Amino acid sequence: MKNQPIFWAFFISIFLGFMTSAVTARAVIVDRIVAVVNGKVITLSELEKRAAPILSRYLTPDMTAEQRAEVKQKIYAQILPQMIDDYLVEEEIQKFGIKVTDQEVEDAIDNICRSNGLTRQEFEEKLKKDGVSLEEYKKQIASQIERLQLVNAEVKSKIVITDEMVRDYLRKQKGSTGYQGPFYILEHICVVPQGDSPSDVEAAKKKASEALKALKEGMSFEEAARRYSSKVPVAREVRLGVFSLDEMAPYIKETVKKLSPGEYSGVLKTPLGFEILRLAGISNSKEEDVDPATMEEVRRRLYNQEINERFQDWLNKLRSKSTIRILL
Repeated sequence: MKNQPIFWAFFISIFLGFMTSAVTARAVIVDRIVAVVNGKVITLSELEKRAAPILSRYLTPDMTAEQRAEVKQKIYAQILPQMIDDYLVEEEIQKFGIKVTDQEVEDAIDNICRSNGLTRQEFEEKLKKDGVSLEEYKKQIASQIERLQLVNAEVKSKIVITDEMVRDYLRKQKGSTGYQGPFYILEHICVVPQGDSPSDVEAAKKKASEALKALKEGMSFEEAARRYSSKVPVAREVRLGVFSLDEMAPYIKETVKKLSPGEYSGVLKTPLGFEILRLAGISNSKEEDVDPATMEEVRRRLYNQEINERFQDWLNKLRSKSTIRILL
């Protein structure tokens, strides 16, 4: 190359510059801006990356190009507002100077491992199997903690749910629905499949069957629930709630009607997974003899409802103060 004339070097540099400009121009066309949030852009490639897991479930090989384009547009229209909200929340996190330490992230991962009955090594192997790096997961956890701290500062700290609010909710629920007693106090053992594959479903069914066997061999319902129920919020609590027969799905109703207080059902296939129901007691009113577990269950429900409502109000005010342009 040292022997090549300077002219050719100059020509090549001009050519490469032209090609770079052409590629850049093409990139701008392909990766266009779909929204601007307070001067910060959201690109099409960012939107596509965020929507990819959902698109993979709804796009099928037999779709025409027009059908695929229509599905994509609908999903993008749903995802983009979420991304805009994320940008606004991230701005507020920076504004409040919220910082998450490495130790807080490690503690959160340790808690996740404990709640799922996994060692740290098993947890990291599961991440690897799912195609997620540990560093990427740590970033996700840090982001979640930041948002939790923001929500706590702006929303949670202002919410108090009293006993009277819980009882008022129970009174209104009874009055508004028109449900009549008796009311059945139900507990459950709940095994949720880890995935949608037949092997995941079969494994969950097998575990529920093992729980039923343990009950028949004398294990207490509480111990069996602790040992066999999935470690996810929807399944973790033994107490399911207080219901009239009219509030129950038909297949649940027929099962519960056959139980006496203290008795439990066989393994039932439900929308949650596989459940074993226990009739803990029967009450003439949702208000009478409300046990502490039910009080706490309703308190949590009201607390979460209040958080969602206040957080949505806070987000609406944040949007109204922001400059947002949607170009999708």
